[in-house]
Amino acid sequence: MSSIPSKPTPPPQTAAQVQGAANPDIVHHKSARRKRKEVGPTRMDLNLTSMIDVVFQLLIYFIITASFTEGEGVITANFPTGSGGAPDPLKLEQPIKIIVSSKGQTGYRIGVDKSPTDPSTFGDLHKMLEGMQEANGGFFKDDNPVIIQPSADVRWQHVVNAFNAAIRARFKNIAFAQHGGGDGG
Repeated sequence: MSSIPSKPTPPPQTAAQVQGAANPDIVHHKSARRKRKEVGPTRMDLNLTSMIDVVFQLLIYFIITASFTEGEGVITANFPTGSGGAPDPLKLEQPIKIIVSSKGQTGYRIGVDKSPTDPSTFGDLHKMLEGMQEANGGFFKDDNPVIIQPSADVRWQHVVNAFNAAIRARFKNIAFAQHGGGDGG
């Protein structure tokens, strides 16, 4: 017997292929899961542009609304406790006026307007000023004004000695008046 060459047989077709061949308008759907299996795992990418935009907008908002000034201080107010009379009226600070004038070529004369007697030396002036202070039984505080008024012809050395006497007596507020009657107060 002789063999007849046979035609190769095509592979069997699936039902979808048979149906697709019959109707070419049908689109076949593949699920996302099947596509991932065929392609393999992919890396997920994040879009950071919008997140950076939001961060910059928040940064600008906080810079604009922030106040860089110091906070206001708190002043405490303590009210008096108990009851009592009115406080003593404040004494007016009357200045102690020291008048230094010349006596001859090199001599000097010292006068203190709050004292009944005039000191003869600058040492006596120092003792008198110390006695006038409140700490030593006097009426004047150490911050009470002391005005030194030199005459026009007195030597500068005598004016400086009067100033030193007031400093040694621990007065803190010492000023000079112009000669000719100006007392500065």
